[in-house]
Amino acid sequence: MATGTYGLNIPVFINNTDIPHLVDISYCYHESRSYDSLNNSKFYKLDSGILSLSERNDNDAVDSYVEGMYNLQLPLSVFNKKGFYTVYIKPKEIEAVITDVGSLTAFPTVRGLVLDTEQIKDENIKQKARTNNELVGYRIIYLDENGQRQNYYRVITSNNKCEPVVQAPNSSSDKSYSYRYDDNSSLTFITVSPSSAPTFKDNAIPYIGKPTQRILLVNTLFEPIQLDIEMTTHDADTISTMLEGSQLRDLDNGLITTFNDNDEIYHQSEHYTLKDQYSGKPIYEVGRERRNSIDFTQTINDK
Repeated sequence: MATGTYGLNIPVFINNTDIPHLVDISYCYHESRSYDSLNNSKFYKLDSGILSLSERNDNDAVDSYVEGMYNLQLPLSVFNKKGFYTVYIKPKEIEAVITDVGSLTAFPTVRGLVLDTEQIKDENIKQKARTNNELVGYRIIYLDENGQRQNYYRVITSNNKCEPVVQAPNSSSDKSYSYRYDDNSSLTFITVSPSSAPTFKDNAIPYIGKPTQRILLVNTLFEPIQLDIEMTTHDADTISTMLEGSQLRDLDNGLITTFNDNDEIYHQSEHYTLKDQYSGKPIYEVGRERRNSIDFTQTINDK
C-alpha cells in the first residue's frame, strides 16, 4: 500500500512559506548553570518565521537555495539577557482524533484507522488529509486517556478518502463498518506500518489505535534539534581589543583609554592612589571604569 518515499537520507528542503506549518521552535532561559536555575526552567514558543532557507550564490546550481541549511534569526526582544538559552526545533505536531479503526471492504486483511478531516483544526494538515497519499511518511504518536504520550508510534504508508459500508449486524443493536474508497468523502482511510502480525507470531496483531483516541500527526522531514546558546557581555573580539588594542595613558588626569581597530574609544578607566589619612603613605592603587563620564577628548593622536 506504500505509494511514497520518506526518510532522513537526503538534506531536508522546506520552503520558507511551509516552515510555519511544518516546524515548531521553542526556547527556555537559564540565568546560570546552577541547580535552581535549571530546575525552574520552562519552554516558551517562538514564531517559526525566524527560520529561513539559506541562499546560495552559484549560477550553476539548480536553484538558489542550499538544501538542508537554514538561517535562525534570534529576536532581540527575547534573547537580550546574559545567560544560557536552549532552543528546541522539532517537527510540528497536530492533534487529531481517531474516528474508527477498521478494514477495507474489498481487502478485509488491510487494517487501518479512519480520520474525519472536518475535525482537524490545522488547515495545512486538513488539506493534506483531504488529498490522497499526502500524509505518507507522517508519524502517528498515540495519547492515552490522561493525554500522556505512549512510547511507540506508527508511520503512515497511505491515506485515501473513503466512505463507511455497514456490515451485516449480528443483532439489532450491533452495527459495524468496513470502508471503501470514495473521493467525495470527508473521511480518510489511513494504513500504517507495522499493522500486520509478524510471520513467527500470527496472532500478535500490532496496535494501531482505537475509536475516539487522541493522536498526534508529526512530519518526518527532520529529527528534533537542540541548540545551546550562551549570551555574554564580551566575545573574542572585545577581549582581544582589551588585551591588544591601542591605549592612551594620560599622566595628567590618570586616564587610560583603550581604542578599537577604528581608533574609537572602546573602554576608559581612571587610575588614582589611595593614601593613609595619617601618614600619607600610598596604600591602594585604584582603577575605576568610566561609563557615564567618558572624556571624548582623549584620542590616539594625543601628544
